Order: sequence, then C-alpha cells, then structure tokens
Amino acid sequence: MSIPRYSYTGPVDHTIKPDLSKAKGKSVIITGGANGMGERFVRDFAEAGAFVTFGDMSKRGIEIEKQLNADSKRVAFVECDIRDWDSQIRLFETAKSQSPNNSVDVVIANAGISRSSGDSLWTLDDANSAPTKPDLNIVNVNLTGTFYTWKLAVHYFRKQALGEERDRCFIITGSMVAWIDSPVWLIL
Repeated sequence: MSIPRYSYTGPVDHTIKPDLSKAKGKSVIITGGANGMGERFVRDFAEAGAFVTFGDMSKRGIEIEKQLNADSKRVAFVECDIRDWDSQIRLFETAKSQSPNNSVDVVIANAGISRSSGDSLWTLDDANSAPTKPDLNIVNVNLTGTFYTWKLAVHYFRKQALGEERDRCFIITGSMVAWIDSPVWLIL
C-alpha cells in the first residue's frame, strides 16, 4: 500500500493547543516510555483515548502498565532495547496485535542516552599514550536504534489501508541532552 507523497504546508502554529480528541482510537508506539518525556507521552496519549504500546529497558514500565490498565486495557509495555532489531520487532508486533484496530498510527522515537551514561566515546586518552577504542553505545542507541524505529514505522505504516481514521505520524524527539554540546578540548 503506497503512502501519498509528503507535501509541505508551512510551519505549525505551536501557540494553538492541539485537538487531543484526534488521538482517540489511534495506536501509538513510544520508545523510551518508562520515564521522563516518554512517560509523559504514554500517560497523555492514554488519557486522550489512544492505545499506547511503549518500550523501555527499565522495568518501571511494568508499574506504569499496571497503573494505566487498572480500569481497562489502554497500554502495553514491552521490555525493549532499541539497539536490538528483534526487540523492536516485538514492540511493533505487540502494538499491531493488541491495539483495538490492529494498527500502528503514531510512532514516537523517544529513547536516547547522553554522555552521562558513562560512554567511553567522551573519555580523553593521555596524549602521550595510544588511543583506546571508544565504546559507541551513544551512537548505537541514539542513531542506530532510532533508525531501526524509523524503518519499522515505515514498514508498519504501509501495512494498513489509507484513510482519514488511519493516518500516520512519525516523531523523533530529543530531551535537553540532545541540545547539550559535546565536551570542548583545548589543544595546548
């Protein structure tokens, strides 16, 4: 099933509050949904009437799932490492199989880490010794994992019929850490 070509319609006026009723009945996937911005997305979409499937490596997602499903099944948590293709397939398959319309309408690629994770990419070696190979965990999470999410979103979007009620939306987010610059090194 082909998706109509994107057509730019100008900037979005962010001063206008969005109509959350349009989220009702949608199937939303959120990576990194067990804390921070991701958790807020999970709670807000579920409150607006969407079925939310969220993935995270944190087991806190289990608690959030229990809390939000206390009255009815509104969310599904999948323990998911976005660096792992099969883990993300499980996330998308869960959304497709458990959402009321067996669809994937909105995907929010939210999972990410910062240099505070201890990734050795940012560790400076002694200038008088051989450099050490960096751990590229930041790259694998923030780039490779996000590209996996995008690839799967496009695949699952194309599996459903076109129509007003089954529109598609892909969002890539970044918290403040996405805006923090890399360490600056002075050469003396």
